[in-house]
Amino acid sequence: MSCATGTIKYSLFLLNMLWAILGILIILFGGLGWGGMPQNYAIGFIVLGGVILVISFFGCFGTMRESARLLWTYAICLFVPIIVIVVFICLSTRDVFKRYAMEGVEAQWRQELLQPGAMDSVQSVYACCGLNSAEDYIRIMRAPPASCCKDSNCINPLNLYLTGCLPKVEEAFADEATVTSYHEYGLLAFACLILLLTVILAIHYQNRKRRFSY
Repeated sequence: MSCATGTIKYSLFLLNMLWAILGILIILFGGLGWGGMPQNYAIGFIVLGGVILVISFFGCFGTMRESARLLWTYAICLFVPIIVIVVFICLSTRDVFKRYAMEGVEAQWRQELLQPGAMDSVQSVYACCGLNSAEDYIRIMRAPPASCCKDSNCINPLNLYLTGCLPKVEEAFADEATVTSYHEYGLLAFACLILLLTVILAIHYQNRKRRFSY
């Protein structure tokens, strides 16, 4: 039994360290993606990552102290990120980042009409030209800019990107819903695994303390 308990103890400690690293990554994702996603999503990621990071250190401390009380407290704290993840899965709409990116491209094109060059960064990143196609520039009686061409070289007509930025962005985010679901359910399963091991270890330490008290 002591061997099994030791295995659970160190497994839980290792999982909590991974939990802490995951919290840091979620915070970084929310921070670095601040301009590339809705602001409420960025704030949500940062808050969730912070909660995970804080309670993971609390879990490590309770595990190494072999304290049933600390572990029970940690188990209760674990319900916070679990509930947040479940609520996010239930209430979050699909293709949030794709829609946000497409709206950003449309806004950049409207700006391009007033301020030539506004689309340059989008066209360079996605290897595209115009909103729906390169013909968009012809419709507004402009020549496609250098950002519409491979290596910014429009001397060769074959270098011109013909596909518009809107379909390119839509294609880039085509798998967003599937990938997001994998991440959400993976995170939930990981949190539930830690909760299960925490409860098992807390019950063992509680029973051991009860036996020693006789």
